[in-house]
Amino acid sequence: MQYDLATSAVCSGATTRAAQYLRMSSDNQRYSTENQTNAIAEYARQNGYQVVATYIDAGKSGLSLKGRGALKQLLSDALAAQRKFDAVLVYDVSRWGRFQNPDQAAHYEFLCRQAGVRVVYCGEPFGEDVAPITTIVKHLKRVMAGEYSRELSARMSRAKRQQAQLGFRQGGSLIYGFRRLLVDAGRNPKQVLKRRERKALSTDKVIVVPGPPEELAVIKRIFRMYVRQRMTIADIARCFANEGIKGYDDGPLKRVTIRHVLSNELCIGWMTYNLTTQTLQGPAIKNPEQTWTRYPAFDPIIPVKVFRKAQELLRQRANRHWNRNTIMNALKVLLAREGYLSYALISESKEVPALETIMSYFGSLHGAYDAIGYTPPPISPFGINSLHWSKKDILAGLRRLYSEHGHISTLLIDASSELPSSVLIRRYFGSIPEAMRQAGLPALTHSQRQQLMWKRRKTSGCDDYYHGVHWTEPELLGALRQLEEQNGYMSANLLDQNGVTPSAYYYTKRFGSLDEARALANLPPRTASSIMKAALQRKKEGKKIIVRRPRHERQRSRLWYRSDDILAGLKRLAKEKGRVSARLIDADGDLPCWGTVVRHFGSLKAAYELIGLVRLPGKPPRFGLPAKASVERASA
Repeated sequence: MQYDLATSAVCSGATTRAAQYLRMSSDNQRYSTENQTNAIAEYARQNGYQVVATYIDAGKSGLSLKGRGALKQLLSDALAAQRKFDAVLVYDVSRWGRFQNPDQAAHYEFLCRQAGVRVVYCGEPFGEDVAPITTIVKHLKRVMAGEYSRELSARMSRAKRQQAQLGFRQGGSLIYGFRRLLVDAGRNPKQVLKRRERKALSTDKVIVVPGPPEELAVIKRIFRMYVRQRMTIADIARCFANEGIKGYDDGPLKRVTIRHVLSNELCIGWMTYNLTTQTLQGPAIKNPEQTWTRYPAFDPIIPVKVFRKAQELLRQRANRHWNRNTIMNALKVLLAREGYLSYALISESKEVPALETIMSYFGSLHGAYDAIGYTPPPISPFGINSLHWSKKDILAGLRRLYSEHGHISTLLIDASSELPSSVLIRRYFGSIPEAMRQAGLPALTHSQRQQLMWKRRKTSGCDDYYHGVHWTEPELLGALRQLEEQNGYMSANLLDQNGVTPSAYYYTKRFGSLDEARALANLPPRTASSIMKAALQRKKEGKKIIVRRPRHERQRSRLWYRSDDILAGLKRLAKEKGRVSARLIDADGDLPCWGTVVRHFGSLKAAYELIGLVRLPGKPPRFGLPAKASVERASA
């Protein structure tokens, strides 16, 4: 918007002060502000007007008054008690506006005329004539200006759908993890467009390609955390923020970005267009799925089955609307079933909203407790053995422990007489890494702590021993070469079962990987396909194939389990043992490992609920038969 009240030179015979209004929605030369200014200046000289003010809306659409600050200022000045002009000069009717309701354009003109300011269209044949026939022509012009926008919108929408059907991207920025590739008319790549960059030539096109591998790994992790681990979008964003994973412009990966990733079909290789329609600055309207335009752009990043499950979870959580009454009812049901309420219980329960939602309605968790009439049991003062530990003392103790050992672990904390237990530190700070961060100490990830532990063991010489036998690196590499010469190949299963060398895990711990050990032993590198071809060739020749050992004697040869069989086995195990846990599942020969149960049902808790198991009192948390069923089992 540009607003200028500088008085121009007075022309001879100029008797009427006028303001000129200029609008340009694009760089079209026909309606450039320079062309409009020249035409208005010529009209003013010929008809006795003196331009004393200029109002410019550059790059503004004429569909509505929204965003047109210059026109709003002009109307405000025209209606003022002491105005500086008596007429408004406009190039033509379309520059005043392409309002979809022609009466809206007439209304703004009427406001000016009512205040004694006439609106003159310099490029129209009727000029400032107000005869009845002129009014009819002016109204038709307004209708035609609005109709031009409607026709242009329909043509552009149809052209964009056609381009989308050919696989070309329509629109600007993409979701996290993908990039826009600029191609020519023959789909030959030219360059990858950065954020906020646009193509320069109309003949060029834009297609979508997967982004860097590290961003694709984050996308896979988002779906794994949301679908398998059933984490909320807020929890995922918080986890990534703690790990320092960046999103757009090196900022944190926000919740809205994660939600867009979970709901966008680019993750399964489909470029989708026409999901919503927004015409002529109207509200966005969701289109039915049968009207969407889909194009297979590349191979899926996420399995289709996992993506569909994510959409189902998004719909379920979107359809759950909470208010004070529904939250209170859900908390009362949870209290009646469990007998108590706590931070951890509410976080794990699926029947109540997230803690953030409860706090937004009641201010705090204790505010929600007061609303339902629940009084939590008193919590003993923070301390151990009647000794109170302040936050300052704990942080100082952590610093001393780190200076003595060079690292911090749960075992070191529990063994230190200068610190409370690790359980109390977690309760006070939320987690051990958070306490370390507040103490100004480096908070390492689990993998970093594991690597440091391996380095300490290696430095102390512990890793040189395997089952009481001292192995040097030359001996380990020589054993690899000898195993390769004797069998013609070397694999992880062969290392685990030959009875002479250490296990494959030990080699990985000493050298970082089996491939690295092979390279140090001067053995040729092997790919997965070459290893598989060699194994098939040995099987074809009738040679012995070394396969993975069973976990126990009763394990079936093929772990092909149906969901019904798993549920029946879990129910049998609960009747036999009185309870069910991951350790008992792994120890049972007729059941798969607990990880397979999780892959079938999403979580162990979901599988337990399907067969009627309940959470048993006490800690650690265990699941078993209800009290009535347990009594019947005991009496039987």
